[in-house]
Amino acid sequence: MNVPPEVVEVLRQWVRKAEHDLEAASRIMAIEESCPFDTVCFHCQQAAEKYLKCLLTYLGIQAPRTHDLKALAAIIPLEQRFPLRAEDLVELNPYAVDVRYADDWREPQLSDAKRALVLASQVRAAVRELMPAPVME
Repeated sequence: MNVPPEVVEVLRQWVRKAEHDLEAASRIMAIEESCPFDTVCFHCQQAAEKYLKCLLTYLGIQAPRTHDLKALAAIIPLEQRFPLRAEDLVELNPYAVDVRYADDWREPQLSDAKRALVLASQVRAAVRELMPAPVME
């Protein structure tokens, strides 16, 4: 697929922002004492969301303004063979909004943060595999 230079720049911006979220999550996880796992989970959801929106943009599909990763993944055409299951992606959905507000939300634990990092990293790898090399530079 021949990607116009202006689209390549938009894709690079999505990737850059997604990478910043993953880097933030990884650095926060390195805090051994009093690690804010909710913040790790939030950044993992954000990274996955940005990578999915990057892929949709690359495919010429207008990404809806949503944090719902299952909804974003559902828009990816089947011929793209996106390797992650929507049921796995949906695990990250509550971290987009719910963890940012005080209510009766269950506070994420270490295991939740580790799983979120795994899922975000899997989304990253899957999207990067489908993208043209110039975007990933």
